[in-house]
Amino acid sequence: MANIRSEEATAELHRKILTASTALFMQKGFERTTFTDIAKLSGVLKSKILYEFSSKEEILGLLVTRFLDGVTAASDAVSKKLTDDQILIFIANEVLQLYMAEMNEDMRNLYLAGYSMPKTSEEVLKRRTNMMYEAFSEIFPTFEIKDFYETEIASMGIMRAYMTIPCDMYFTIESKAKRLVTMLMRIYNAEDEKITEALEFIEKIDFEAVAKKAVQSVFKELDIKTNFPKGE
Repeated sequence: MANIRSEEATAELHRKILTASTALFMQKGFERTTFTDIAKLSGVLKSKILYEFSSKEEILGLLVTRFLDGVTAASDAVSKKLTDDQILIFIANEVLQLYMAEMNEDMRNLYLAGYSMPKTSEEVLKRRTNMMYEAFSEIFPTFEIKDFYETEIASMGIMRAYMTIPCDMYFTIESKAKRLVTMLMRIYNAEDEKITEALEFIEKIDFEAVAKKAVQSVFKELDIKTNFPKGE
């Protein structure tokens, strides 16, 4: 009888692979990381990794999903204590991602890889589409899910662009967050009053603290021993 791996064993195998892949993607970059690198660091045979994942992008996709789940959970935990407005809850999630990407260049590169690779970016786009649908469907009752999908192509591009450019003393993370919020709200033809409300709302949240907790939560789940974020 063939051996059937338990769900627990599969979860542990994937954790080892994801843990090693996370460290390598952040240290060497996605493109320069090889399956051989992942095998050496994880202690999992290369053949077994290839059996589980057909490509590095598939590993990245699972990793990005973990991070986005962590971001959403962390953002919702804070924003839903302050409001039940789905638009404001969505905006808080977007701003938190900016703060995550700004933590250091390793995290920025990990995010940009997820937003750039064909398969992973498509998954991110679908995820954002569903969130936008929940947030803005009452404002656009004639919009179908495909309308939000098509609009989100532009919205996602804006998010990626803002993630790409590092903050400095002139363009602070606070300024970047306000610019992003204004641009996203404009895409969906939000009234000036709603934009002002969104800008005031994000000032109520300590996104830097929430971002650190979100990263620590995901890293703890993967059992990654690190001093990340840098500078702490």
